[in-house]
Amino acid sequence: MKRIAIIAVVFVFCLSSCTLTLPDLMGASIISVSHLDGERISVLLRNAQEGYHVTVGDMEFDCKMSADFPDILECIGPSLTPGEEVTLKFFDEDGDGDPILEISFVVPEPIDDGSGAGDDSQADEGSGSGASADKDGDGVPDTDDQCPADPKKSSPGVCGCGVKDLDTDKDKVPDCEDACPNDPKKSSPGELGCNVDETDSDNDGTIDLNDECPKDPDKTLPGECGCGLSENDNDNDGIPDCRDQCDEGLNDTVGNPCDNDEDNDGVDDFSDLCPYDPEKTAPGKCGCGDADGDKDKDGKLDCLDKCPKDPNKVKPGACGCGVAETDTDSDGVPDCQDACPTDPNDPIGDPCNHDEDGDGKDDILDACPFDPNKKSSPGVCGCGVQDLDSDGDTIKDCVDVCPFDAIHDSVGDPCNHDEDGDGTDDFTDGCPTDPAKTSPGICGCCVSETDTDSDTVPDCID
Repeated sequence: MKRIAIIAVVFVFCLSSCTLTLPDLMGASIISVSHLDGERISVLLRNAQEGYHVTVGDMEFDCKMSADFPDILECIGPSLTPGEEVTLKFFDEDGDGDPILEISFVVPEPIDDGSGAGDDSQADEGSGSGASADKDGDGVPDTDDQCPADPKKSSPGVCGCGVKDLDTDKDKVPDCEDACPNDPKKSSPGELGCNVDETDSDNDGTIDLNDECPKDPDKTLPGECGCGLSENDNDNDGIPDCRDQCDEGLNDTVGNPCDNDEDNDGVDDFSDLCPYDPEKTAPGKCGCGDADGDKDKDGKLDCLDKCPKDPNKVKPGACGCGVAETDTDSDGVPDCQDACPTDPNDPIGDPCNHDEDGDGKDDILDACPFDPNKKSSPGVCGCGVQDLDSDGDTIKDCVDVCPFDAIHDSVGDPCNHDEDGDGTDDFTDGCPTDPAKTSPGICGCCVSETDTDSDTVPDCID
């Protein structure tokens, strides 16, 4: 016969690898532990599903949904030592990695119904003196112990015998009645589940988690004015009162937003294209703030006229406003800049002197306008140097090596015609650089014709 004892859920926690976000284990808790027989034990859990690898120590438990209660998971495993605190561990279906969930409980004593199926030692203890019997060994006689099989309790308390009156999250709701035992703000999962705050501080029907104005019952979004401020628009100008500088009428973007005719010209700022110019309502050609006038009556508006006070000019030109661009001598230089306004200028020296060197030739035609020798062409020697030929050899002195010697020779100095000083000029001297010979002879220039042995054969070939 199945013996059922309600036992304490000591703690429910998740290791570092577990997030407790799996919906089929969220809020799982033990509701009872029972001995099926002397060799097996049954653990019933709420808010858990099958499909996990479940162990106590190295012993495996087989977990399936209860046939009698479809929302209860029953885990059956080997018998355990009564009074021992053990941990039921849930792993993924392959049994790999860290446990997803751990739940600890105290193994209850088997309950003896008189059939002898219970623990013999417990039966012997119960058949003793009666009032002094203490089946669970908690120091309280069974006659006074309202939980005689629970060594941790002598009265049922809130959760009943076999279940500790724990309040893990300190929310004043015991774990046995708390569907969110690890969430101090909730005792039931609500719509979003445990550990998700569903507080609605302003009672506007939107939880603070989704409410951007959690303390404003009239708003869930800040809008233009922000939380705590109304979005009302009393004057219906499209600008909420919190930002509207004008209590009545439309704001304009020109100057004072509440003054809709800034220049007081009778045209409101919304349609006045020159809202600060009392003389204009449109820019025209000159723009706002600048009148479209023509003071000098020359047909060019002042704003476009570079000489607005000169009726004869619209640009300053070379002479500037108020001065004519006249060129009396038609030399391309206006009189205002012409050193000789009645005489066409020349570009040489004094622009009014057209024969700078006085050679009778106009500077513009004179290639040597400053030549004191009165040259009008550079010639061979250039301006400032006379083209003289002192020796009459048709070679100008400026380029003649021997400007005073008409005859040049090709030996040494072309102006020295007796290079070796032997009295014979270089033109007839057969050895022009040998002062001892005027002819090469047998031995040649610069070699003596000596015949030491007087055999008529000079030494150079003897």
